Amino acid sequence: MLKVPPDRVRGPWLALLVVAALSGCMTLPRTTFTADQQAAASPIGFDHVRYAEDDPALADMLKQALKPDGQGDVATLAISGGGANGAYGAGLLYGWNRAGGWPTFQLVTGVSAGAMAAPFVFAGPKWSEGLRRSYLSGRINGLLRSRGLMSLFTPGLYQKAPLEALVRSWVSDDLLRDIAAENAKGRRLLVATTDLDTGELVVWDMGTIAAQPGPAARDLFVQILVASASVPGVFSPTMIDVSGGGQRFEEMHVDGQADSAFFAIPQAMLLGPTDAQRHHHVFIIVNGQLNEPFAVTPVGTLPILSRTVDVSTKASVRNALIATQEFCRRNGCDLAISALPPTQTDNALDFSQAHIQSLFSAGETAAESGQAWTTAAPAISVKPAPVAPKTP
Repeated sequence: MLKVPPDRVRGPWLALLVVAALSGCMTLPRTTFTADQQAAASPIGFDHVRYAEDDPALADMLKQALKPDGQGDVATLAISGGGANGAYGAGLLYGWNRAGGWPTFQLVTGVSAGAMAAPFVFAGPKWSEGLRRSYLSGRINGLLRSRGLMSLFTPGLYQKAPLEALVRSWVSDDLLRDIAAENAKGRRLLVATTDLDTGELVVWDMGTIAAQPGPAARDLFVQILVASASVPGVFSPTMIDVSGGGQRFEEMHVDGQADSAFFAIPQAMLLGPTDAQRHHHVFIIVNGQLNEPFAVTPVGTLPILSRTVDVSTKASVRNALIATQEFCRRNGCDLAISALPPTQTDNALDFSQAHIQSLFSAGETAAESGQAWTTAAPAISVKPAPVAPKTP
């Protein structure tokens, strides 16, 4: 979640506004393509590995995944975006595993920062140590490297190479092999990006990608994770080579959170029953706080813009939680929500060691103490209507 930055990080935000103002008329050339070509497109060499959020085929695939053969409960885990705040969710998952182990989630989804943690969880409990190292090894602390004046001519305030190198270091052949093995059991790992050309959320079937042989699968896997975490304006978009309607071109993908804070239930399923044959548990990790604390907003472009973005983002999270909660009410599934506690600093752009360690420890402690989850976020509970005064 984005919030009004403290003094020590206001410089990058101000620079972002200045760069946006100066470079607003500067664009780089792209191969043109039509809406029909885009609708028929798929990544080169990879067919049937992605869906639009409202695609009925996505709903059908998930219905099958959530009612496999066998008895017992079935669980879904959805991890939201949040930038540096993703350390909270990583710590929660690590502590949960240490406290007795997380369930074998039939479905794991991730958006933005959540997309970074999702593959480790899906691959199995033995990867919890890899999840811990991904945040606490120190490599993440140097993620934001200014591009200086180059930001005037190409998109993105910060260099993208550190993000790409970090993600590639996480996505090993062993991790992909374990993801492919779990995918073969009927489980599903999904990551969401936003296609800026269509303005739609794109849901990627990462297990199917991991199951394909050759280095191209790893390259696409990394590209998608990087795209999902590429906050517009902060990092440049990820251009993905595709082919459709007899033409090759590049799609522009950015942070999945630009469209949706998290992805738990596809649009095609939200308004109807699931036909599920097993009891469904839905766990949602929100890497940010659900409410913006009271603060007198300074009269200035930067604080007004920052505050507005943060208020809008949190409202989007709460609306998504309301929709998911209503779905679970109708379909009899259990919903558990964990969000960044108000005792922690909500700052998506603070990748300092102190902030990352504090968030990770908060998540780990909450999980190990059994205090991580609530059945409904306080922000979406129904408040009683005010009582009108009686007439004398």
